Amino acid sequence: MRAEGIDDSGLVTLPGAKTSTSIVLVQATGERRFLHLRGVSAHFSEQHLDWTRVEGARVFHYASAFALPAFDGAPLARTLQRARAIGCLTSVNVCWDVEGRWLPLLEPALVCVDFIFPNREEGQQLTGETEPAAIARRLRGLGVRTVVVKLGAAGCYVESPQGAFISPGFPVHAIDTTGAGDCFAAGFLAALCRGRSLAEAARHANAAGALATLGLGGADSAPTSAEMEGFLQLHASS
Repeated sequence: MRAEGIDDSGLVTLPGAKTSTSIVLVQATGERRFLHLRGVSAHFSEQHLDWTRVEGARVFHYASAFALPAFDGAPLARTLQRARAIGCLTSVNVCWDVEGRWLPLLEPALVCVDFIFPNREEGQQLTGETEPAAIARRLRGLGVRTVVVKLGAAGCYVESPQGAFISPGFPVHAIDTTGAGDCFAAGFLAALCRGRSLAEAARHANAAGALATLGLGGADSAPTSAEMEGFLQLHASS
């Protein structure tokens, strides 16, 4: 993280809690199963946030809806409201809710969300809809400003107050898709922070997601900024 210029001074250590750990089993078909030790994620809550470190940030990103139980429901709504109050855009990435609760836990916060990044399956669980446009329409009806539905190799569907469009994906030989959705959201938000348009942000997100599938694991395969720029230049005409 430090080598990439990421400020890690806001990391919190909770005594007595184990580090959260996931083991991903990748089948020959590409399907995955997760064995997850929630660990410290079960205890991390809004009281651990240091808002002095958030002030001045362009985006406040909640990366793991349903993975941090202390934020479920009203606590997330309060957190995102506070982030907006100090001038941040707010964004939410969706994880799989293994307990099947879905929308009731997330709905209180949706009116405070500027960007949400469900994949198609997560969007279906949240809304009951199967088509990207219908998923986006339902989530925007619940208060989200911009919905970005991740479509895997097909790219993404983006719907905002300015309109809707599909951004096609990049053809790659995927080895492991673990972490691709997280890299997708990071690529999208990083582009916005650099003043790019929604269409450019979607293209950056698709590139980040594609590059993340070229290696094993969800961390080591995450692309650097230099790798991203090289990949986009290589595909400038596509």
